[in-house]
Amino acid sequence: MGGRVWNIEVIRSDEGIIFTTGWSEFFAHHSLNFGYFVVFEYRGNSTFFTSILDHSGCEVHMDAPIASSSSSQPLPSFQITMSARSFCHRCIYVPGTFARTHLPRFVNEVQIHDAAGRVWQIGLDRRGNGIVRRIARGWAAFYSTKNISPGDTCVFELINSDIPAFNVYTVAAGERQLL
Repeated sequence: MGGRVWNIEVIRSDEGIIFTTGWSEFFAHHSLNFGYFVVFEYRGNSTFFTSILDHSGCEVHMDAPIASSSSSQPLPSFQITMSARSFCHRCIYVPGTFARTHLPRFVNEVQIHDAAGRVWQIGLDRRGNGIVRRIARGWAAFYSTKNISPGDTCVFELINSDIPAFNVYTVAAGERQLL
């Protein structure tokens, strides 16, 4: 993910292959939770490419901050590749590391600002400790209006962390388009 190389030791046991040294750092960095699915694609020479899918089946990417189109200051962001399952559940999971680092606890809503200047109030679900878990109520109306489809990659760029607000872009052929 993001081109980073992780060195993780593996051992064989009667139970199968076990990840040892380096796995806990990989696990923590990617905010893996129960129900997440890690796909390992063997590339040869003991090298694997990984993809991480969240509870809704969306691929999760933890990116370095992306520079805003209106500022030279990098803004925190994350991206999700939409899956058919996320449309059935009408929500998307926010990567835990992003939520813990950039979003206030016990917040109930975020704003999404679109290209037409409309502000969408989108409800959130939280964990018991107040950390944002997923974007839920109102998300289905947003993705339906904006014609987001399974397979589309959406970048959520945080433009205000006090009253959480995002610009949401789709990414196609390396170009970002504000929705």
